[in-house]
Amino acid sequence: MSQKERISEVALLRGLAFAAVVLQHSVAHYAVAQGARIQDGVLMTLLLLCSKFAVPVFVFITGMVLFYNYDGALKYGTFLRKRFMDIIVPYIIWSLLYELGNQLAQSGGYIHPLDFFQKLLNGKSSYHLWYIVMIIQCYVLFPVFRYAVRHLSALLPSKWRPAALAGFGVLYILLMFAVGPVYQAMDKLQLPVITSWFTLYADRNVIYFFFYFVLGAAAGMNVKRWNAWVTKAQMIYWPLFIVITGYLLYEMIGQFQTPRGTVISFNYLSLLRPVMAVYCVASIFVAYRVATWIAHKGGRAASMLTAIGTLSYGAYLMHAFMLRVTYYFDERLFADWSHVLRTLASFVLCMIFSVAGTWLLARLPLGKWIVGLRVRPRPRPTGGPPALQKQA
Repeated sequence: MSQKERISEVALLRGLAFAAVVLQHSVAHYAVAQGARIQDGVLMTLLLLCSKFAVPVFVFITGMVLFYNYDGALKYGTFLRKRFMDIIVPYIIWSLLYELGNQLAQSGGYIHPLDFFQKLLNGKSSYHLWYIVMIIQCYVLFPVFRYAVRHLSALLPSKWRPAALAGFGVLYILLMFAVGPVYQAMDKLQLPVITSWFTLYADRNVIYFFFYFVLGAAAGMNVKRWNAWVTKAQMIYWPLFIVITGYLLYEMIGQFQTPRGTVISFNYLSLLRPVMAVYCVASIFVAYRVATWIAHKGGRAASMLTAIGTLSYGAYLMHAFMLRVTYYFDERLFADWSHVLRTLASFVLCMIFSVAGTWLLARLPLGKWIVGLRVRPRPRPTGGPPALQKQA
């Protein structure tokens, strides 16, 4: 892989996506807290909708960066070894820590090796680790994606490629219609391993997220053309994003009122639904456009989000723990606040704790094993604080 110029928007986009993940999980906690009112539910739904781009954008970024960087010969062994060191090793360490915490809270701290190994494969040691299991599949299957995308791209004239990409988008939406029937069929067949991957673990099956990766591939193969698309298509995806946001908010509010009273639940917003697929695709364009605007404007916001994006993997791994830490402060300082304000307070504190914790761990000699990167001092003629450097 030849060293190429970094895409300035990518780290910033990662920072936005990580913030969206933390906001989603903050909302999820306070939505079920005692005393939530209908007005809390409305505002929390709006916060959740505006942060739903997180996982699709992370998958999109993965596809974009891989296809941008690996446009020449691919040494699959070297490629996997780098991902093992940067992605899988920290994942194993944090899975072990979460599992140990779970066992200490439940049964005294003993971890059964076979049970833990199974949880490593399915990401069940903590609620947020499912995404790591799904994204590892993208890395493992990258040669397959790469061959298919590049082969199809070579067969089609450039003017037909946008139509082909749109066609894959339509197929993806149709696939979302098939999620339920596939679940029922697989549940009846009870095929070893395969059935569980389309039923119990369907939410981490890379097949159900493939279009976001392909969309990233299209962006990575020609960044200038992608940026032109994003600029020209604004009159399509902005109205679509706003209209679907309004529709989903309306539908969600109607579901809060039940015979048992006000119940705030967000199951309706599952990613594996046709309307959510359309919404997520529009959200990718919106998030990328916002990231581009912030990057071009520059300033502290761009620098901060870029730094967060650089630290985002380690911060993602630890943020579930840091959210629990914020609840300590919530009980003592924010208990009388509304659920929305408590959500936002936990969100801000979790962002600070997760990013700072990742930065501190990354400065340790073995920090790369824990958070997937090192922070090394950059030589400065006049002195100054160390700069972030992500190992290649």
